[in-house]
Amino acid sequence: MFRSVLKFFASLQLAVVIIAMLAVLISVGTLVEARYDAWTAKNLVYNSVWMYLTLGLLTLSLVAVMVDRWPWKPHHAAFIFAHVGIIIILYGSVLTQFFGIDGTIRLPRSGEPVREVTLQDTELIVYRSRNGDSYEQVFREDVNFLKKPITPQHPYLIKAKGLSFELLESIDYGQAQIKVEESPNLQSGAAIRYQLSNANVSEVDWLIQRNLFERAEKQVGPVLITMGGLWERTPEINEIRLFQKQDTTLHYALYNRESSNPFKKGQLQEGQTLATGWMGLELKALRYFPKAQQKYEVKALERPTPNTRPAVRVRHNGQESYLILNDYVKVFTDEWVYLVAYTNKRVPLGFDISLANFKKSDYPGTMRAMAYQSEVHYGENEKALIDLYPKKWTDK
Repeated sequence: MFRSVLKFFASLQLAVVIIAMLAVLISVGTLVEARYDAWTAKNLVYNSVWMYLTLGLLTLSLVAVMVDRWPWKPHHAAFIFAHVGIIIILYGSVLTQFFGIDGTIRLPRSGEPVREVTLQDTELIVYRSRNGDSYEQVFREDVNFLKKPITPQHPYLIKAKGLSFELLESIDYGQAQIKVEESPNLQSGAAIRYQLSNANVSEVDWLIQRNLFERAEKQVGPVLITMGGLWERTPEINEIRLFQKQDTTLHYALYNRESSNPFKKGQLQEGQTLATGWMGLELKALRYFPKAQQKYEVKALERPTPNTRPAVRVRHNGQESYLILNDYVKVFTDEWVYLVAYTNKRVPLGFDISLANFKKSDYPGTMRAMAYQSEVHYGENEKALIDLYPKKWTDK
């Protein structure tokens, strides 16, 4: 019986079937990636049960072929090494899949250190606070709504003390439009819809504080617009600083590059136009809410675009809204303030990394990038990395 089973797994017929299955799966994966994106193809095809089953059969077939040649002779060496090499590659791919980390690190030009790498995997996290200041985590769970979608027939319920939060429907490719309205909650921050324009450009957008203590900012060409939060002057840029006074009126201060003192300041009222003096730019306050809340209207699309993001339709306190990836919904109860966040997972690096300098070289006579050059600094745990990889870091 053992010999018959061995002959079956070592047979040429099974090898042809395995190769055909791999060809079909890879073809389907290529089509899915072309129609959607690499993340969708990875979840639905390359990490599917069918792919794992096919690769498992391939491994069994390779082992059976080697065992079937036993006892090995010297002229079998090349044959054995070739099959062992393929098995090692397959084993390495499994290790990478279950234990490897594939993510991105975004280094801000301000030089602020980064200590985490962001993955494409997602999670749900719930924080709570009594006063809306210091939050504690009370719930966390890994989710993959692409592989396990949420439907209205099978909603997902998050329960915490005093909180009932339902996830009604997951949207893989959502086109979100921000909706800002006045908020009755005293802990809400301010919001301003502005227009920054000159003869050549016109930028219209919202600047929103999600809470009283949050700093909101937007970079528009040579100008940084900031509002609220703990303010620290970044002298390398022109800045429009917006802030509320105790009577909830909106005020501004304009700072030139390399200057720590404002050259112009005053009150900014709704409908007022402010001349900044930079490249003829004018700032106009289109709408202003002293207390504002941000909501989303989401349209589900069949395939991803540069503007789509995963989203979830949710319900809390009898109201429905949308939770967007890397955003949160704030829920108020009688005792607690909850933040329900849907985010990409973040893994600690174990060291600090920051961008010290960045240069872009263009092709002569054009503004098209030819090369990029970055100077990166590592933090206090650099020595641990050097101890782990002495040759790599010495060469660097």
